Amino acid sequence: MEIQKLTVDDFEPAMALSEYAFQVVMSEEQKEKRRSQFSSQDIWGVYEDGQLGAKLHIIPFQTYIHGRSFEMGGIAGVATWPEYRRKGWVAGLLKHALEEMNRNKQSISFLHPFSFGFYRKYGWETYVEFKRYKVPTAHLPLKKATPGTIRRGDPGLSILKEVYSAYAERYNGTLVRDDARWENSVLVNGTSQKAVYYDEADAAQGYLLYEVKENKFTIKEIIYLNEEARQGLWTFIANHDSMIQEVTLQAPASDTLAFQLDNPRIQQEIVPYFMARIVSVEQFISQYPFASQDSPVQIVLQVEDAPRSME
Repeated sequence: MEIQKLTVDDFEPAMALSEYAFQVVMSEEQKEKRRSQFSSQDIWGVYEDGQLGAKLHIIPFQTYIHGRSFEMGGIAGVATWPEYRRKGWVAGLLKHALEEMNRNKQSISFLHPFSFGFYRKYGWETYVEFKRYKVPTAHLPLKKATPGTIRRGDPGLSILKEVYSAYAERYNGTLVRDDARWENSVLVNGTSQKAVYYDEADAAQGYLLYEVKENKFTIKEIIYLNEEARQGLWTFIANHDSMIQEVTLQAPASDTLAFQLDNPRIQQEIVPYFMARIVSVEQFISQYPFASQDSPVQIVLQVEDAPRSME
């Protein structure tokens, strides 16, 4: 098995493999967008007789853990042509990826699995879950007067980034977003409408990315920094009651929307999302923000990373 790093010259065979494995057909515009991102990712492939048989992408991210930013390697685009499967190539690529992430000081890795059981064999485990809600209009939170104001329209990326960053660092597993991620992954489908909640001092305290279509209010993202902003945003949503029949959204697994409703009998679903794996225990522990750095208590960890089957 020969593992090589892909370059932009390998874009076409890599894209053909992705389209086949993930059963998608991309437009020329989508392909050009992918091509522009190709060199920013660490992409590795397995070749046989000069042909690309399998590949894996390592995308550099940062994630928050207890308010601190950690370098994270995101595993994506794992694919193999069917005639090359069952040869252990993906296992070899994952082992190689872990070695690369360790060299790049990415102490933790995330991935969105096609099968949790498959990646669990290689050390990844369920880490992030979210709640999926479907709320009939009659069940929406009560409208409440708030001292701030809602402004619809595009507030500019700087406003969204400021609110998101203050929110994201409160949660484990949220991603640090650079401008490219905002533009290429966040502000895409389902975000044609935007609304920001401003407090009495005209400071942004929350926002909505959403669409209203076919009697449905679909929330792509709802972010609020305090209870006032939460009430203001939900009142704005409820003011669409003559136009919609239901509201759908995804929220953190710890979300307590049901406790805000007079009738909490709504559809709720817990959805496993990301898996995570520590890449380097030494690097991870050295960064981890323990509750007390001055405690007289000493903890000794003995870590054994047993070889895993690569079948």
